[in-house]
Amino acid sequence: MLSHNFNREFILSQLLDLAELPVLLSTEGLEVARQMASRMVDIFQAQKRIHIIGLKPYHNIARDLADHFKHGLNMDRPPLPVSFLENTSREQQSFSDLISRYEKGDALFIIAGEHSQATEMLVQEAKDKSLFTFAFCSYPPLKTHRPDLLFYLPAVNRPRVKEIFLMLGHIIGTLVESTLFGNSF
Repeated sequence: MLSHNFNREFILSQLLDLAELPVLLSTEGLEVARQMASRMVDIFQAQKRIHIIGLKPYHNIARDLADHFKHGLNMDRPPLPVSFLENTSREQQSFSDLISRYEKGDALFIIAGEHSQATEMLVQEAKDKSLFTFAFCSYPPLKTHRPDLLFYLPAVNRPRVKEIFLMLGHIIGTLVESTLFGNSF
């Protein structure tokens, strides 16, 4: 059995570990969330779609966020035009095929964590198709092809990165809902 002091010290260490990731709590991180939400509202108001991709192991976070963006996070509301891009064994080929089917003005939201090379490939393909690009990425940073709006988390602790990505996605979803459907939640 764990001692009371161990539990307390462990909890405090975990909170401090999370607090050392100042990006979400800083003005810069919150501004990126506001910009992403604002752009998503513009996309929905233009009757366009947002397609969400999660590279492994961020696949489940992408699925969760796609479901919340589509059906609602904090309120009962009509569905929004959001789709989840399912991972397959031939991931890169299927992503290319699916991106080619999207319409100009749609958006691609990439949740990639540390997969900078795959993210850059997706961003390049999306921009070639005139899609607006959002991305959540962690260390290492993207080098050449950058999305239109990027939330970069300079961390390598994958569980923490997943927590932050999910939390930020929920903040953005709440901002989108409150803008499109009012503050009635």
